[in-house]
Amino acid sequence: MPISLEFHSPDAELAQRFSKVLRDDPDYAAELGQALDAGRPVAAAHFNGAPVAVALLDGDALAWMVVHPATRGRGVGRDFLRLLEKHHGSALTLPEKCQRS
Repeated sequence: MPISLEFHSPDAELAQRFSKVLRDDPDYAAELGQALDAGRPVAAAHFNGAPVAVALLDGDALAWMVVHPATRGRGVGRDFLRLLEKHHGSALTLPEKCQRS
């Protein structure tokens, strides 16, 4: 599944745009809202123009990443992390619960 990486500036409609990706993860949806309120940019993976994953970075660390339920198990998370690290220029520190494959 070829995905593209986009960074989104905070705006009022962004939380709604990512609501399908975060539909099964209300805690991350709340964190996204807080990040947008604080003016933090959000990274997203897109396939055919639609968001399939969303992530929040904290400096050199990946704070969290959520992949749309319908696209899980297809390598989207792995490819998204690869694109994030390529954009960042180095490996990101991952949360303890995450593993590299």
